[in-house]
Amino acid sequence: MRRLHRAYRTIYRKNVLILLLLGLSAVASCTLFRNFTTYFNVVYLAQQHLDIYESQLDKDQVAQNGAVAAITTHRWLEEEYLARQLYKKRTGLPMPMASFNKTTVSTNRSASTLHLDSAIILGSKVLADKKETKYIEDALFIVGKSQYYKNDYAGAKRKFNELLFRYPNTKYGTEVGMLLARAMMATNQFDTATSAIGSVLKNAEQSGNTTDISEAHKAYAELVLASNPDSLSLAAEQLRLAENGLSSDAAARLSYERGALYFLDGKWSAAEAAFRATIDRSSDAGLQGEAMVSLGETLRREKKFAEAKQTFLGVSLKTRYANSHPPAQYEFAYTVDLESRESVGNDLKSPSYKLDYYPSVKATYNALDTTYRTISQAIMARSRFRQAEIYRGMGEYDSASHIANIILGTKDFSSGEMNDYVNDRIRALTRFAEWKYQLAKVDTVEHLLKKLRRPGSTMQQGVNREIRTLAEQQVLGSRWHPEQTPVITPEEEKLIAQYEERIRKEKSGGAVSSYSINFADTTKYIDSIHNVAMHAHFELGRAFENFVEYPSAIAEYQEALTYTFMRPDSSINGFRAQVLFTWVELDHELGNAVQRDSLITVLTKNYGETIYAQQASKEYAGIRDKDSPGEVAFRSAYATLKTSGLDNAKNALLAIVSSNKHEDVAARALYTIGVSYEDKSRFDSAVVYYRRVINEYPFSKYAEYLRPKMLYALQEAPKQGAQKNTQVQQQNVTVPNQKTLQDSARTTTQTTQKPPVPKTKEQKPPPQPVLPKKK
Repeated sequence: MRRLHRAYRTIYRKNVLILLLLGLSAVASCTLFRNFTTYFNVVYLAQQHLDIYESQLDKDQVAQNGAVAAITTHRWLEEEYLARQLYKKRTGLPMPMASFNKTTVSTNRSASTLHLDSAIILGSKVLADKKETKYIEDALFIVGKSQYYKNDYAGAKRKFNELLFRYPNTKYGTEVGMLLARAMMATNQFDTATSAIGSVLKNAEQSGNTTDISEAHKAYAELVLASNPDSLSLAAEQLRLAENGLSSDAAARLSYERGALYFLDGKWSAAEAAFRATIDRSSDAGLQGEAMVSLGETLRREKKFAEAKQTFLGVSLKTRYANSHPPAQYEFAYTVDLESRESVGNDLKSPSYKLDYYPSVKATYNALDTTYRTISQAIMARSRFRQAEIYRGMGEYDSASHIANIILGTKDFSSGEMNDYVNDRIRALTRFAEWKYQLAKVDTVEHLLKKLRRPGSTMQQGVNREIRTLAEQQVLGSRWHPEQTPVITPEEEKLIAQYEERIRKEKSGGAVSSYSINFADTTKYIDSIHNVAMHAHFELGRAFENFVEYPSAIAEYQEALTYTFMRPDSSINGFRAQVLFTWVELDHELGNAVQRDSLITVLTKNYGETIYAQQASKEYAGIRDKDSPGEVAFRSAYATLKTSGLDNAKNALLAIVSSNKHEDVAARALYTIGVSYEDKSRFDSAVVYYRRVINEYPFSKYAEYLRPKMLYALQEAPKQGAQKNTQVQQQNVTVPNQKTLQDSARTTTQTTQKPPVPKTKEQKPPPQPVLPKKK
């Protein structure tokens, strides 16, 4: 029994141990299974969210109709080309190019970022576990790609670099390399991006993978545009290399982008070839229609108007190109417009244009307006702008402003730069109309005032007489005769007084009339009218400048300066100076040096205290021709100075100052006299002419040199005594002695180079102060 009991206990213990081991193994296997399924499910869900986002990103924008396509899918190449020219003219820099790769499109313009956030959160759960699993590689790629789509390039680079470090032979190698390179481009790390793309291209060429080779060349094209936006043709060449080995449709899309780059670079023949290749390769009707519209724009740039119009009609007459109908019809109308301009040498004011060409242009735009008036605001904005430009060119500014006022503040054009350009052109027209209306009201008031100015009576008496006449007509009726004095009874006299009061109230409620004038201070009222008229003519002149009507602009400036004021004040004088300065600027642009200089003389003489006079003296001094009278006289006087000495040349130099006060040559002549006296150790006389340079030409380069020198001399003079100093009565300033002037010269020349005595060459203008430019 004992043996049996002992054996039973042994067997029992073994069974318990076996069951315990089996239980532990079962628990461990369940944990491993649970971990396996958990990681798999998390990574799978993260990939699902990323796939959903990419499917939304890659989904083509399907237009509901052709009008919507004109806004959402059409690329306005002509406007983009003009915008690049305007941007470079305004900033001096090439306009940045938008990426043509879908993976770099901002998330704000495509799918929701919620899926990206979910993918990052799920992938981070896998990465948070310290245990090494085979899903770490997938999680790193998913999180990095999601961060890239969210434009978090720093986070994306960290994840991609960690992936490449932990898994050098990762299955995502090519895609990671391309995304990493584009993230580096986005953060301006162009050298590193070049190295990354080069590695991808090398591996792709070794493996013979045409898709990877194409992606590498596309990335190279983007790198070229990102590092130097002016290298459009180099980027286009990389796209040409990227087309090799791709399907016809994929190659057609790249050739379209290549043609767009050539177009923006002004390479019209290369752009034409690329667009024709797109039309031949593609089976997508939408892409073919867009390529045909772009081809027509290119042909128009090459002055092939007939072929361009035929291309646009080929798009408009086929229903398979419905999405491209709106831009094609607009470009057709614009081509007719440009062809007509070309035929008359862009002289839209010529009778030939108005009689022979404009009717067909007007009919084409009218047909466009009729078709898209209630369909596409984008097409209507462009049509109205072009019609306003035609009226502007024809000189019919009232009609142009009427059309332009409809699209003031438009945002329907393809870029912010183009919208600003259009709005600036439109504002010039609307301002023209507004100020012309103001001038018409002023002319009405002027006419009324002249009508009321009768000999032997005041304006108030004239107004009262006119009201009395109207009241008598209404009271007497048929008894009133203008050539006879009426007989009025006392009752009729009372009735006439009542009518006078009523008529006065009715008339005074009008907009502009003599009855609403308060004649208590007639002088002030007339001055205010003249002030409005002067502003109106000035604004009209600026508008004519914008219209390139320079003679009309000058005529308006002249008219603005003809108004007289009984009580001129500082604001009126300041505005007169502004008108003169604007006229000076226009004459300078036109090369009218004689008239410009005469205006500067008037400006500095009559309005020398204004900032406009100072600006004119500083900006336009010394810009005259080297053979101008002042320069010729200075060369002659300077030759006399060198050969016969200062005593013989001094009077000639002072005559230059008197006859050319506003020119740089005047300050130069005074400075030359001062330098000559200083060279002869006659420092007191030198200071007299130096002082004139500082006082009369404070903005000249010579004054800028002399000012610190004279300041130091005046500070040192009291310290060294005044036994040999003489008092200069000009502005009650103490003249420094010889030693002080010599010390000041040694001190100032350490930091300031002394301008040499001017030779016969024309001097460069000094730096200009910052002033608001005219619009």
